[in-house]
Amino acid sequence: MMCDDRRCCVMCGPPAVSEHLFRKGAYAILRCRLCGLIFASPHPTHDELEQIYSESFFQVGEKFAGQAGSSGRLNAEHRVRRLLTTPGVTRGRWLGVGCATGDFMLAARPHVGHIAGVEMSMYAAEQTRAKGLQDVVVGDFLRASLGNEPVDVVTMWDVIEHVPDPLTFLRHAFQLLRNGGLIALSTGDIGSLVARVMGRFWHLMIPPRHLYFFSPVTIRNLLSQAGFEAVVVSKPGKRVPLDFALWKLASLVTPRAGSAALRLGALTHLGRLAPFVNLWDIMTIVARKRPLGMTPSPEDVSTHQYDSLVNRS
Repeated sequence: MMCDDRRCCVMCGPPAVSEHLFRKGAYAILRCRLCGLIFASPHPTHDELEQIYSESFFQVGEKFAGQAGSSGRLNAEHRVRRLLTTPGVTRGRWLGVGCATGDFMLAARPHVGHIAGVEMSMYAAEQTRAKGLQDVVVGDFLRASLGNEPVDVVTMWDVIEHVPDPLTFLRHAFQLLRNGGLIALSTGDIGSLVARVMGRFWHLMIPPRHLYFFSPVTIRNLLSQAGFEAVVVSKPGKRVPLDFALWKLASLVTPRAGSAALRLGALTHLGRLAPFVNLWDIMTIVARKRPLGMTPSPEDVSTHQYDSLVNRS
């Protein structure tokens, strides 16, 4: 469901009333009174999104460097290892949505039959292809031509909080997956201690790049509405290059400070240092495609949603 109303909840629709929490720059941060989903308003236009995710987005220190042993590659390899140990995972056809510069695809390639990607940034896709990963489609995931063969695993690493309509994104992934296929994604946890203490200054509270702010409850509900079950949430942490961390902290003050931080990071080679960090505010979520026609269990949805489903059946 695409909500045209700037205060509309993507899960509950126009009848739901949202409350104003605070402002972050030019954006209102709202919370749906019915389901608790927190989101930014207004959403950027398509042209604004293309400008946000231009070449400069992928040139923030060493985050997208992509060399062997870099933080991006190490994080990707860790994600692949965790996915390969997931019960029921199939090593057939995997699809990376928002594959960025291809670190995860590169890490997964030796372990799966086929790995493909979708990326809206032409620059990032070209970086991926330069690594020998040619099966990358440039464009909007909802409109991309990906063939008719079912996919075994769809990944969305640090993607779902960026898109204007995450429910439609997840439903499209559902359609691409084989029965019993898996979706794996990561996103921030607005309910974490760090997020609650920092409020509008939380390092992931960065509209218009981040438009949605999920908790374990709201991401489970969203996945259930999209047709998924057996949702597992974990917080494994990851390696963070220090130049990227410095840029992010400085950018919370002002964009100009972020630019200065990048220059300082380049001069001091801070990106070579990438300690393991876990603030327990970033979730990794794995869910399974529910067979069509199967009613979700109470564990998969919130109480009011489950009662509504049962009453309609």
